[in-house]
Amino acid sequence: MVDVEGLTKKYELRKTGDVIVGLDDVSFTVDEGEILGVIGKSGAGKSTLLQILRGIENFDSGRVVVDNVVLTPESSRDQFSKVQRKTAIHLQRSFALWGQSILHNVMRKVCSARTGLEDLPEHPAEYEDVKAEAMEIVDLVGLKDKYNYFYNILSGGEKQRVLLARQLAFKPRVLLLDEPATMSDPLTRREIMDTIKKIHEKLNLTIILVSHMPEVHEYLADRLIMLEDGKITYEGQTSEALRYFTQQIADPVPLEPVTSDREKILRLKNVWKKYRLLTSNELIQTIEMKNINFTIPKGVIMAMIGPTAKGKTVLIRLLSGIEKPDEGEVLVNVSGEFVDIAKYGRKSIIARQKIEVMHQEFGLMHNETVIDQFSYRLGLKSIKTVERALERAEELGITDLKLDVLYRLADLPEDEARALLQKMELSQDIFYELFPRFPESETRKIAKPVLNALDLSEEILNRHTYELSCGEEVRVSIALHMISKPEILLLDEPFGDLDPISLRSVLNSIKNLNREFNTTIIVVSHQLDAVEEISHEAVFIEAGITRWGEPKEVCEVFLERMRETEPIPEKRETEST
Repeated sequence: MVDVEGLTKKYELRKTGDVIVGLDDVSFTVDEGEILGVIGKSGAGKSTLLQILRGIENFDSGRVVVDNVVLTPESSRDQFSKVQRKTAIHLQRSFALWGQSILHNVMRKVCSARTGLEDLPEHPAEYEDVKAEAMEIVDLVGLKDKYNYFYNILSGGEKQRVLLARQLAFKPRVLLLDEPATMSDPLTRREIMDTIKKIHEKLNLTIILVSHMPEVHEYLADRLIMLEDGKITYEGQTSEALRYFTQQIADPVPLEPVTSDREKILRLKNVWKKYRLLTSNELIQTIEMKNINFTIPKGVIMAMIGPTAKGKTVLIRLLSGIEKPDEGEVLVNVSGEFVDIAKYGRKSIIARQKIEVMHQEFGLMHNETVIDQFSYRLGLKSIKTVERALERAEELGITDLKLDVLYRLADLPEDEARALLQKMELSQDIFYELFPRFPESETRKIAKPVLNALDLSEEILNRHTYELSCGEEVRVSIALHMISKPEILLLDEPFGDLDPISLRSVLNSIKNLNREFNTTIIVVSHQLDAVEEISHEAVFIEAGITRWGEPKEVCEVFLERMRETEPIPEKRETEST
């Protein structure tokens, strides 16, 4: 079904002109109905390989055959289009869905397969025909009982299954899966794997499966190839390949011990927050996070775990000040004085300069170099530039209240911030006016110790975001949010796409940051092994704090709870800044 011979792909870095070899003389075959697993460290060439097999990426030399369609570097656009019609791809961290129901999302893809457009038909008979075909696919991925749920109320695992359903609408001969189980808790991951196995057994699809998770390959792959620096370094039985792969995982660095007498840096006092859980047309329930009280010492790494959409991200947004509690105080220690960042004004701006938040979307700009993004972030978060912004705002007639609103927007995910700026009838230029970029030479000096702690070379500053591997992207994003040396770092699902080797590297790097800069770190993650390794303490969040203690103990409570109840897909409707 698939035959790859001598496949080579090279990239040229735009800023330096350096050439990177993405794939180097790769050859393998996949039989019809076989599941071939592909494993390797971040940056090994796995995603590049899938994009070439999909027919959406050119290559420099070699030959690719997909269901008797031959591609070479000289092939016409028509040949690449033929491969695209025979394949479908599920991309990692790609949740590009319509803000409509599961059924309508799949119906639109059925229409696209028939007409090339995702417009729903207007004629009743044609509409019902499309609906019937889409419902069969929805049933196949195990979502028939939730067919009317909107995309933005779904859990991460359910979104992955909707994406699979949309790709199946093309009736592909070869299904390409790029990290289909990413950002999922253990039970949700099993549901996704069961769905893939069901699809394979019912449709006899040829599947090429890229995953960094050994358990995914153990459950699904008939055979495994391992990529390293663009080359196949092992091909054979899944269990043997995984044993060879996991031998490369580095030893963990020790976690810096903490004592109970440390100064307190962050406090939630009598905090209440209410939000509603909705399907497409009905209220499931209203959740109240009631009377939350806790204090976090300086220099602690604390992990938050719990079911999807039960309050973890809500708490991260409360702690960062980008969302207000309905009642209560969010207090940050500023030189011995606790400042309530739920209240707007000058004191809150100064307090929030000490906090950085990294969202699940990471926040890196695709076409920008790393050094440009660091310079921009320093312009926002350096205490010197914040003091200068307060003076400049006075000159422009901008009140402390309005400046604080703008300053909170800078910590929102990009799409959310852009929408709110448009609502305020402001352009992003206002940030550059108030917070000019740091000089590049000074930025490089400030970045050096942060890059060293994260085991990143200074050369990476010259790269664009799209030139980074997944593991590099995570560490660069952490570096971006550490460049101003915040006292508090909030990380929302930073580990989802990482292979075990890169994950250990990132975990060691975070422990190094904590030790060298005494940074207080709060991390949300579904990776329970990572939580146990990296954190001094953990909390189980389910509409509030239900357990606080030793990480291993709290992880066991979470797993037991997950066995008792099936997660309900949810949406959080709440006040924005």
